[in-house]
Amino acid sequence: MSRIDYREAVLFRKKEYNRNGWNELVIKASDLIALSGEKDVHAVCEGMLKNMLEGDRIVNGSADHPSKDLEIAYYCDNLSESRRRLY
Repeated sequence: MSRIDYREAVLFRKKEYNRNGWNELVIKASDLIALSGEKDVHAVCEGMLKNMLEGDRIVNGSADHPSKDLEIAYYCDNLSESRRRLY
């Protein structure tokens, strides 16, 4: 998968959660890596970070240091384009 694919994969899950009325989606980089077999941790983390909007939060890890430990909570009740992107 490319970096764009990871961003799209996360966005797809966020939209799925929104349609089902679920508020929060928590994604771990290690889970995406295990599912895809991706060797480039940076690509996975970048895709995750590019989906962060105002109100989303990093649960574990750091935006400055990509690692398989990155874990992000996305709030899916409002996917409006008016929410500011964080990364």
